[in-house]
Amino acid sequence: MQKYIAWCSDYHKNTGEGKLARKFIKKFGKNKVKIITPKFCFFLSNYLFQIMGILVLWYNYFRTKKLIYLNYTPLWNTLIFLLSPPGTIFGPITGSIQINKIRNIKSFIRFYIFPFLYTLNLKILLLRSEKIIFATNILDKFINKNFKRKIITNFILQDLNFSKKKSRYKKYDLIIYYRKHENKFFSHHLNFIKKELKKGKKIVTVGEKTNIKGIKEFGIVGSNRLLNLIKNSKFALSGDDNLFSLFNLECMQHGVKIIFNHNLKFQIKKMKKNLFKAYDYKNNKFLKII
Repeated sequence: MQKYIAWCSDYHKNTGEGKLARKFIKKFGKNKVKIITPKFCFFLSNYLFQIMGILVLWYNYFRTKKLIYLNYTPLWNTLIFLLSPPGTIFGPITGSIQINKIRNIKSFIRFYIFPFLYTLNLKILLLRSEKIIFATNILDKFINKNFKRKIITNFILQDLNFSKKKSRYKKYDLIIYYRKHENKFFSHHLNFIKKELKKGKKIVTVGEKTNIKGIKEFGIVGSNRLLNLIKNSKFALSGDDNLFSLFNLECMQHGVKIIFNHNLKFQIKKMKKNLFKAYDYKNNKFLKII
C-alpha cells in the first residue's frame, strides 16, 4: 500500500537530480511511494514545476496523505520551504558556496545573498521538520552546532560500494564531466587542462564540449558508455561547486582519483584521502591533504 505522495520534477535514471531522487525514495521503500512527475514540458523549466509541485502537494494534503518534495531543493529556495504543506518531507537539500572571485552578478548573489537565505531557510526548516537531510556537507558552516542532532549531512555517501577490481591498464589520464555552469568550471580549469595536454596527457570529456584542441570529446553518453570511460581513466577533474557530485562519486567507486580545488578540502573529512588530489590553481601546484 502506498503511504506517501512524492512530487518529483526529475525522476530520470540518467540525470544527477533523478539519481539522487531515486536514492532518496529507496529509504521509504519504492512500493510505498507514489511518484508524481510533470507530464509535459514548459520553457519556464523548473521554476514553474516548483509551483506545480507545491499545489499538487497541497491537494494531497487535504486528502490526508503523507508528502515528499523531491528535486531542486537548494537551501536558498525560500518558496519551497515556506509554502509547502505542513509535514512535507524534503528530499536531500542541496546548495553551493562561492570559493572563487566574484566575476558577475550570479557570483555576487552566491557570495552575499545566498548565505542570508541559507540562514533564514534553515530556521524555517528547523521549525517545521523533524529531520533535515542534506545531500552533501558543502553547507556545513551554515549549520548551528546546537541543532546537529536534527540534521543529517552527506546523504549522498550512504551505501557507496567501492569496486575491488583494479584495472592494470588505463587508456586515459584524465576524464572530465564538463558543464558550462557559472559555478562549476572556470578559466583556471581550462588552463589546467591545456597544461596537461602539453605534457602529453590523454584527456576525454563527456557532457558539453570544451572545444579545446587535443581533447577527445564524447558529448552526451549513456550510463554504460560513461562507466566504461570512467573505468579506463586514471584521474577525474572536479568542478568547484561540490566535491561529492554523482560523477565524482562514481569515479571514486571505480578507483579513479579526483583532482579538486584545494578550497573544497573541508568536504573530505572521513573519506579516504588517497582518492583525492588537492590542487592550488592560484599557485599551480598540488598540495598535501592534511
